[in-house]
Amino acid sequence: MRRNKEAGQVLFTTAAALVVLIGIAGLAVDVGVLRYEKRVQQSAADAAAIAGAEEIPVSGSLILAGQAASAQNGFADSGTGQVSTCTASGAAVGTICVQVDNPPQTGPHASCSSPCNYVEALVSKVHPTYFMKIFGRDTATVTARAVATMVSNAGGTNGCVYTLGPQGTGIGVTNSGTPQVTAPTCAIYDDGDWTTHGKPVNIQAGAIGIVGTDTNSGGGTVNPTPVTVAPVSDPLSYLTPPCTSCSGGSALNISSNTVVSPGTYSSISITGGTVNFQPGTYIITGNFTVNGNATVCSSTNNNCSGMSSNPPTSVNAGVTFYMTGGGGVTMNGTANVYLSAPTSGSYTGILFYQDPSDCSAATLNGTNTSFYQGALYFPGDPNAGCNVQLNFGGTLTNTSAAYTVIVTDDLKFFGTSNVTINSNYSSLPGGVFPAKNAVLVE
Repeated sequence: MRRNKEAGQVLFTTAAALVVLIGIAGLAVDVGVLRYEKRVQQSAADAAAIAGAEEIPVSGSLILAGQAASAQNGFADSGTGQVSTCTASGAAVGTICVQVDNPPQTGPHASCSSPCNYVEALVSKVHPTYFMKIFGRDTATVTARAVATMVSNAGGTNGCVYTLGPQGTGIGVTNSGTPQVTAPTCAIYDDGDWTTHGKPVNIQAGAIGIVGTDTNSGGGTVNPTPVTVAPVSDPLSYLTPPCTSCSGGSALNISSNTVVSPGTYSSISITGGTVNFQPGTYIITGNFTVNGNATVCSSTNNNCSGMSSNPPTSVNAGVTFYMTGGGGVTMNGTANVYLSAPTSGSYTGILFYQDPSDCSAATLNGTNTSFYQGALYFPGDPNAGCNVQLNFGGTLTNTSAAYTVIVTDDLKFFGTSNVTINSNYSSLPGGVFPAKNAVLVE
């Protein structure tokens, strides 16, 4: 009799143990599935944070941009944009919440002061459970989080020079002559090979990031030592041209004092006089040349007075020159050039914008009081093997420019210039330059 009772007890104990083991196994399966789902959601959160951060400098809707990026990765917001909807009791299976915050609500950047360059993205989804239902748990909400910022990836310093030419071709930051370059508060990023081509060049920057080889054999000083970084993308690739298949316009040949209005021109040649460009966009389908006897400005004063002071006292609302059709830009080294980009509108911060399919080289030169305030955007089309060279320097110092951003394939600092590249963006919306080059930090 005792043996029969003991046998029953063993059976009961075994059955109870099996239930526990099955429950643990089931719980492990559910947890594994939810962990996998979180990894999938993390891609959407990363994309949402980056997309949101990239909208900060262009004054776009970071919430809409972040939610759109999440949707492209398979997680479209169900309509509230708040994670609390997904975590609420009774939330339906399949509900998706994409919340985008600026500044972040949690983490080390939650105290970011305005304007804040950090964007947090939370992607939540209500998932069904399987074995956990045994314990009365029918759903589980999984949340993935990411934070992105416009700060670049070499020493945490914003970029102001980007050379996008391919590695292994010698394209990158190169020079001729004996220039000195100072970019004290911003970074130089070089996707190609960093080389001084045996020439002495002194470069002082906030940070220097390179992808290819580092060759400085000219005896100059490069400080800090370049660090290896991942390739950077074109931070201005979002720009759209003012026209497609641009054509038409008259040729301007200027030799005396002239005020020029925005419009389309087949070419502009300035051989003398004082030439004041009024605020707006200039489409040039041919060459844009300035001779050394000329003074060129974007000033509130027709005679360009006040532009040569440091800082300039008569800057107008700003100009953008869009180059297309195979023409190039050449500013002579003895010309007085004082040009500033717009502070609002579609081309905020953009001074020169060359059609990527236009492979023409550019030379931006000028006297030691000359300056170029804005983006010098001369990208090539890599799909067409188009690598654009920008020559920058001569006797130019550029110290009066509050900011200068250079984006091109091959950059040559040349001559005896002592070029300063500042990064004071206080005149722009939000106090930041409209570049899209966000990186994840959390």
